[in-house]
Amino acid sequence: MNALIRSAVALLALPLALAGCGGSDPGASGGRGDAEGCVTDYAEGRDYFPDKSAVTESELWDIDYHGSYKTITLTDTENADGSRLKYVLYQCGTPRPEAVGDLEGALVVQVPVTNVSVTSFNALAMVDRLGKNSTVTGLSGQLLGNAGKDRWYAGVVEAAGNPMSVGEYTDLNKEAVLGLGNQVVLMSGFGRGFDDISNARAAGMPGVSVSNRLERHALASAEWIKMVAAFYNAEAAANAEFDAIKAKYDEVVATASGRVGARNAGYLCIAPERGCEFVHGHGAETLVGRLLTQLGVGNVFAPDNPAPNGRPYDFEKAVGTAADADFFIVYDPMRATRDALAADPRTSRFRPFRDNAFIAGVDENFEECRAKTYLDVDVLIRDFAIGLAPELFPGAKGACFTRAS
Repeated sequence: MNALIRSAVALLALPLALAGCGGSDPGASGGRGDAEGCVTDYAEGRDYFPDKSAVTESELWDIDYHGSYKTITLTDTENADGSRLKYVLYQCGTPRPEAVGDLEGALVVQVPVTNVSVTSFNALAMVDRLGKNSTVTGLSGQLLGNAGKDRWYAGVVEAAGNPMSVGEYTDLNKEAVLGLGNQVVLMSGFGRGFDDISNARAAGMPGVSVSNRLERHALASAEWIKMVAAFYNAEAAANAEFDAIKAKYDEVVATASGRVGARNAGYLCIAPERGCEFVHGHGAETLVGRLLTQLGVGNVFAPDNPAPNGRPYDFEKAVGTAADADFFIVYDPMRATRDALAADPRTSRFRPFRDNAFIAGVDENFEECRAKTYLDVDVLIRDFAIGLAPELFPGAKGACFTRAS
């Protein structure tokens, strides 16, 4: 079915989708078929969410349960005025709460959702981990494009039933989103200076901010799977996933923290095709910078670099800043890293590059790892620890980062 026909079918089906499941409010968001577990005998005061999540790590969001609906409140990372985003998730078959008082301005969504679009690769990893790919009717062009070069993405797209393109995360196609009757669009919250989610909401699209990359701590980023799961009533699965990630993460910290030696490392990218002006290095306030601190490693890019996603350096500034570095973690694929080093012989002035004392992203499944490592932070910290101190993990190889040879 081509995109034009699919759009027409989606528009024709919209009134039926908006009807939702039996007994739900007529104004509820659309669904992709009937949701499972819709309430047929609503009673005021009854608890309709036996499985609940508690936020223990995140600094950016929280969740509360109110019998037949739950509220998610999170920091509006795009705006610096201290405002909060609110989502009201009400159980299918129960009354739709009015968005008044404390709920004024909230996005009200019937759950469990059955019809979503995704433009955030981190959110897509969470939807996949929860086993909810069949609910995805739309993806950004970038995510769809990754299906042509990455097996994991291809599998997600196949499980979703060949979803439509809904534009890009910075430029959503309103007609496509509304035509699909999406209940939510899971979008990346990139932080100050961006307005993707604000624009989506202003245009009447149900944008939901997935801002895990702006968390200061790795486990806080992984905990966002609980936020995404709340839209699916999948709290039990999310809690189990997070607990497993935390257990493995803590195991790596116990093994490696303080035992990697007096190392001075840097986390950076250098490949021009990935937008690196020369070196883009992460300081102490980024999620990865805090991982280095947790492992007991010095961060050469920490001074005067408080930005949540690091800062770019010109060549001379980078050389001076990284003069004491004995190890690099490069967040480009290894092949692109090698190409960038070969294209600019000046990079041999950096000791880690000269001595092959670095790790870089795996080539074969780089895009999969890019989507998953801010969820699977246990894998991320283990890869770093293996690279820094392989003797602590005899015979182990990194899953998403590989050593230079």
